[in-house]
Amino acid sequence: MNYSEFSFWFILIAFAVPYFGVRAIAKSLNLWRDSFDAIGLMVWSLMLFLNTDRTSFAVFAFDVVFNYLMVAWILRLQGSQARLVAAIVIIFDIAILAYFKYLVFFVEGVVGLLINIPDNWRSLSPIPIRDRIPPGVSFYTFQMIGFVVDSLTARKKKPIGFIDYVNFVSFFPQIVAGPIERRIDLLPQMEKFRFKFSIENFEEGCKWLSLGLFMKFVLGDNFSPYIDLSNAANPWVVWFQAFLFTLRIYFDFAGYSFIAVGLAKFLGIKLTLNFLAPYTSQSINEFWRRWHITLSTWFRDYVFIPLMGSHKKLAPFFLFITFTLSGFWHGAAWNFIIWGAYHGALLLVLRYLGRPFYGFVGRYMSQPQFISWGLTFGSVVLGCLFFMETNMSRLVIKLQTILTPWNYSLANLNALFSSYSLNEGVMLIVILVLGGAILLMEHMAVWQQKFEYELLLSRWVSPILLGLTILLAANTPSEFIYFEF
Repeated sequence: MNYSEFSFWFILIAFAVPYFGVRAIAKSLNLWRDSFDAIGLMVWSLMLFLNTDRTSFAVFAFDVVFNYLMVAWILRLQGSQARLVAAIVIIFDIAILAYFKYLVFFVEGVVGLLINIPDNWRSLSPIPIRDRIPPGVSFYTFQMIGFVVDSLTARKKKPIGFIDYVNFVSFFPQIVAGPIERRIDLLPQMEKFRFKFSIENFEEGCKWLSLGLFMKFVLGDNFSPYIDLSNAANPWVVWFQAFLFTLRIYFDFAGYSFIAVGLAKFLGIKLTLNFLAPYTSQSINEFWRRWHITLSTWFRDYVFIPLMGSHKKLAPFFLFITFTLSGFWHGAAWNFIIWGAYHGALLLVLRYLGRPFYGFVGRYMSQPQFISWGLTFGSVVLGCLFFMETNMSRLVIKLQTILTPWNYSLANLNALFSSYSLNEGVMLIVILVLGGAILLMEHMAVWQQKFEYELLLSRWVSPILLGLTILLAANTPSEFIYFEF
């Protein structure tokens, strides 16, 4: 769901007011059934999804009916027959995702390197091809695939209600940009779903909502105008832009995830946390345990482990392949593939060289934890350069620029500072200070071995964040970054 749009909040409230009014009257007359709550949640979610994008909704509606029927069939089969049907469903789901997300890249970015592709090739497709993928297709496809696999391996293969399944895959806070939920975590909540509003859920929901809104609309959206990819000749600018993007993508995506957690809390649903203060990490291994957690665990359980099988000696190779594929999941472009391969290579370097290096740092350096954190964060910033720059020729120039020592001149450093007007500079400093304060509070919680967001969710911080959101929210909200993936 696009929380930046007024229409989302309007439909959310416009449905809730009459629905809960009718529900209250019907309950007072003993005419209300508990199953109506699940139906109401389904209608609510589907209405909001339809408002987000009609094309994506049509694809989703077809996909969800097909997957439900196939899962119901799988639950009645045994052994190789069940595995065969599951394989067909997974291939079908991946084919739909590939058509909408990767067809243009494959034709123009791969085949186009070998032969000349007619300019009108898109018009030959029986299904219209758009420049942008349908919102949510990457997330709900992975959630459906995970459901198929988990249903295949489930010990108790009891029938699943259609409404419960639709609510599992279409739950409105998380369908468009995650978290990617598992059957074992979310389906039982949907099977027992009832609208039971409580003060505790309301307080928890408000805390997460305040944090998410602040991260997205104050930090993520205010960093966005300062990110300009055009300058490739000044290494200070290249690094600073990558640094700003590193902050923006975290506050933007984590902001979305926390808003989703907050909205779900209001309804009594517990969603998986997708972020656990990733910029406090002291190794790339730790970073990927904290960043986009549901995607990382999805690739671990459904790609890496099945690929590796019993060939544990080849684990490094399959780890590299898995991360390269995860990069490709983020976008149909070469830079995302490079980004995934880069992180896979970092993990391999850490695996074989990290222990001796960190042992040396810990023995001879006075602040080993700070150095480990600095190296990890610097690696993440460099990786964001690959992530943010989709123009491959310009990416190569930027890499050449930052690898050339004499480019780091005082004149180029002065050019970085002089590129901002006084008002722009002041506003950027304010946003950097606020963003730094958020990251510092995450660090403090980790140092004190508390829950990563405990300080930010405290009763005295949440009202401050909400007030700052009202005062400092960007005038022109930017779309969530992960809507593009």
